[in-house]
Amino acid sequence: MTAFDFSGFTKALHLERSNGNPVAQVTQRLSSSNLGIAKKSGLTTDARSAMDHFELTTNISELLSPACGMSDEEKQAYLAHIQAKLKAGKKLTAEEMRFLQAEYPDLYLQAARVQSMRESFEQQLKSCRSKEAVETAFSTSMSMVSDKDPMKEAITAAYQDAYNEFKESGDYQKLPDTEEEKEEKEKAED
Repeated sequence: MTAFDFSGFTKALHLERSNGNPVAQVTQRLSSSNLGIAKKSGLTTDARSAMDHFELTTNISELLSPACGMSDEEKQAYLAHIQAKLKAGKKLTAEEMRFLQAEYPDLYLQAARVQSMRESFEQQLKSCRSKEAVETAFSTSMSMVSDKDPMKEAITAAYQDAYNEFKESGDYQKLPDTEEEKEEKEKAED
């Protein structure tokens, strides 16, 4: 069995955001590495192989991370952007959620909870049969947010944003003002 030394991957996969195309960076670094040439490291083939596998897996994971190639300042700026969106009640993109999951797992859990609560509220609004029911759903949801919840600001902002978006939608405009109005309209059509 041939032993391969993958230590060149470590350098090749650590990209720099400012140096252009990531594929070109990896290709250039791999072409100048000693990849595949067994070194005399004093380790057994199995130990070297296990280390190579670990390094390869680690570096590929880092390459696939949304924060790949970001400097610490860029990560902090991106985090601040995400936190501002959360506080404003806006939906986070899949990339933003992956970034939080990879870099800030505690905040990711809180953000996922807020996003889930927003989606649930949006579904609730879609099932309302009158504008009056929409108002009731909104006020009920807002009243259920605990003052002690560390994400209270984000949750209430998410509810408010979802409510505002729904009120601007065509679905809301089609709704009757009250349940009674809807029933009267249905009776008149029969």
